[in-house]
Amino acid sequence: MARPLRITYPGAIYHIINRGCRKDKIFRRIADREEFLERLTASSSKYGIIIHGYCLMDNHFHLLIETPNENLSAFMQLLQCGYANWFKVRYKLVGPLFQSRFKSVLVEDESYLVTLSAYIHLNPVRAKMTNDPESYRWSSCGIYLKNEKTELVDPSFVLEYAGGVENYTFILNEMIDDSPLPEAIYGKYSILGTAAFKEKVARQLNENEIDFQCQSEVRKIKSIAPEKLRQAIAEVLNVEEKTLTEKTYRNYARKTYLYLLKKHTVFKVSEIAEIVGMNQHSAGELIRRFEKETGQNKELKTLVEEIEKKLRNG
Repeated sequence: MARPLRITYPGAIYHIINRGCRKDKIFRRIADREEFLERLTASSSKYGIIIHGYCLMDNHFHLLIETPNENLSAFMQLLQCGYANWFKVRYKLVGPLFQSRFKSVLVEDESYLVTLSAYIHLNPVRAKMTNDPESYRWSSCGIYLKNEKTELVDPSFVLEYAGGVENYTFILNEMIDDSPLPEAIYGKYSILGTAAFKEKVARQLNENEIDFQCQSEVRKIKSIAPEKLRQAIAEVLNVEEKTLTEKTYRNYARKTYLYLLKKHTVFKVSEIAEIVGMNQHSAGELIRRFEKETGQNKELKTLVEEIEKKLRNG
């Protein structure tokens, strides 16, 4: 079987995961974890990789990284091969240490980054290794909650999206008993993000073989002005335009507006949040949940398609 093709481009953000072969431990002692973090620091420095977060478990690890240059594979090869060789010499082992090269999930920064970071930091809690993610020594959670930049991790990028340390702490607490992180897998690619993000990646890579559902459902709409979008939504949903920015319970008109602003305009989530008068993380979460709901609710999906049809027809 051919290896899955990795999606790489400058500025991409990834959730990296790898496990021990046969799910064996890859960290047996404190010295092993320290060695891995030292190599992670050195490897990221050599290749200019930005480490947004990490968590080392007993038999696997999680990394949240950004690649300003298109060098993901070279970075991971240096990190994993160097550590594996060191580990096998230390414990007199033969054969592979890791079960595979590594799994990489391409991440949309604005809509998913905060949730993914919290998910990574909550791994020790889910594994019942601790009740307090901040107290777990082998993750970047403590660095986040103290908002301290270290040689390895700078939490400011994710914390800015979260709205600060206080909001990030709230998100962690809310997610402790939440369901596992949703992952959107398209064919042989792993992408975590909105449908619009996946379409954008496909256009960047010019991969015609990817069957993105949005390409068959919706002819691409050129970036449109928010006022035109408001008019179309208000007409189709039979609501007043002011409803689209009202903070009311179960305001589907507002959620529709958020989702279509992200999908069919050039605005970032931070700018969309400002347009509708809410914080950035909440806007990103509503967009993600609304997209998921449109995939499950045929009536809602039909309404969205009707709005998009109206936009196409001008």
